[in-house]
Amino acid sequence: MTALMVREREILEKYLPGLLDYLDETPLADLEGRSGDAIAKFREAGGTALIVPKNLGGLGATALDAVRAQRAIGSRSPSLGAATTMHHLSIASLNEFAQEASDDDRALIAALVEQRAVIASGFSEGNPGGSVFIPTMKATKRGDSYIINGSKKPCSLSGSMDLLTASVEVEGVGDKDGERAVALIPSNLDGVTVNRFWDTDILAGAQSDEVKLDDVEVPASFVLLNIDDDPDGIHEMTGYLWFGMLITANYLGAASMLLEKLLAADKGDFEGYTRAAADIENGMAAIESVAWEFDSGARGQDLSARLLFCRIAIRDALVRASSAAMESLGGIGFIKSPEIGYLAAAIQAYAFHPPSRRTISETLTKYHGGDEFAFV
Repeated sequence: MTALMVREREILEKYLPGLLDYLDETPLADLEGRSGDAIAKFREAGGTALIVPKNLGGLGATALDAVRAQRAIGSRSPSLGAATTMHHLSIASLNEFAQEASDDDRALIAALVEQRAVIASGFSEGNPGGSVFIPTMKATKRGDSYIINGSKKPCSLSGSMDLLTASVEVEGVGDKDGERAVALIPSNLDGVTVNRFWDTDILAGAQSDEVKLDDVEVPASFVLLNIDDDPDGIHEMTGYLWFGMLITANYLGAASMLLEKLLAADKGDFEGYTRAAADIENGMAAIESVAWEFDSGARGQDLSARLLFCRIAIRDALVRASSAAMESLGGIGFIKSPEIGYLAAAIQAYAFHPPSRRTISETLTKYHGGDEFAFV
């Protein structure tokens, strides 16, 4: 037993007992494969309720505990960490809307928690330069329902989802035409299909294929208009705070697995290990500081901008850390352990999660110059 990630492992076991044993005992290749059952084990352990408040039937994990648990998950299965982050983004957004929702809406969310529903996210877009807040789906009002068309690709959890939450642009609602809304779409509705999209073996276990919606009819009560339920966008921004913290913790976990392998190899390259570990631990400390502020009540543009600056810095730090770790492990280590190359490749995927550095850099620069912060 090393001193690396002891706290994170203890927290994961505290909230989701038994999951860590499964992750420890299952080979990485099985956890990361398309046909693995890590997501099912996560559901069985109660992971779907991790960050749901206790008054809605959840486990009520703080942001600080959640990022530590997510690092532990990522250190065993980056695919599971990436996939479950999208569930947490969805449930966090619903939690925010629930704070001022009707009793019926709150009961709906509580029922999803009780059923341990796996919720995929149709928010973040995979298009180069795409925005996390510009919908690619349309919802047209028809009587007491909305007809939704569009697709989300890649969409993590597409093979396990019970529900898809998606950002949509509404039509047919008079002066609210063109407004954004959050739609709750049960996966068993007519017109919902999943098509193969993810072709690489890297992070295949996240089940990130295409979810396509063709004339899917959902009740009007399942479509939450931002102008009514989130006029200032604070709920949506809070959801993305959760996303940013948890997705970062996941990749810090993946990099931490390289540290574990370096310790186990006992190469005697203390300087190489320390360089890699310093970048990873510094990145984790930065995310923990954001989580602590979040738990203390901070929300909105200041914390969102700070988190994005941290993510950009950590992105470069992870590349340095994985490079240093691989160099220390050496060519024979790389040749004999496919996991080393796999982890290095998986860590690179952190750069692909929106918002991209290219799209957000102008916003962050202008924010420091005195402008209001807003996602693009």
